[in-house]
Amino acid sequence: MGFATHLGPWLLGTVKNTTGTTPGLIRNTGATIVLQPGVYSTPAGISTAAPYTGTATTIAVLPAGAIIYAIITDVVTAFVGASGATTLTFQTGNATTGLSSNFAAATQLGQLSGTSTLAAGRSTVSPSTTNIALFDNIGTTDLIVQVVFATAGNYTSGGTANFQVVYAVCGSDGAIAPTPFEV
Repeated sequence: MGFATHLGPWLLGTVKNTTGTTPGLIRNTGATIVLQPGVYSTPAGISTAAPYTGTATTIAVLPAGAIIYAIITDVVTAFVGASGATTLTFQTGNATTGLSSNFAAATQLGQLSGTSTLAAGRSTVSPSTTNIALFDNIGTTDLIVQVVFATAGNYTSGGTANFQVVYAVCGSDGAIAPTPFEV
């Protein structure tokens, strides 16, 4: 079986247009939820000097107007630092280069953190208070989602994580319902 690609937002439901005021006659379609998977592994031969900050790695590119539902992280192999916070930071990428070295709060989508170790297990990233608006509508251009591994202490050993960026495909303006002209 092969894959099929469909463009544009898909609306699913049983009533496309409102023709009355009772259930069954009121539009009940909604945007579909999809996900993009990604994987990050700490590269071999990295510096063990403290503090360690890795290179930003792109894990997904979301279409303009998307609404981010969740960033789910499955840490398969623990990320370990000798001491201090060990983090996976999720950030927006640079539209020009695709990579970012700016880990400022303005670019962060959220963060997972542990004391010296980010242990194996499943976590859901909570949006940062600075960029919660990006979860509601990523804007009128595609959004690059990246992850960066860092540890305050010496890097000890390292991890592997699988990601699922779950989102609703909307219109490029963030609309989740068609205009009267698109019906």
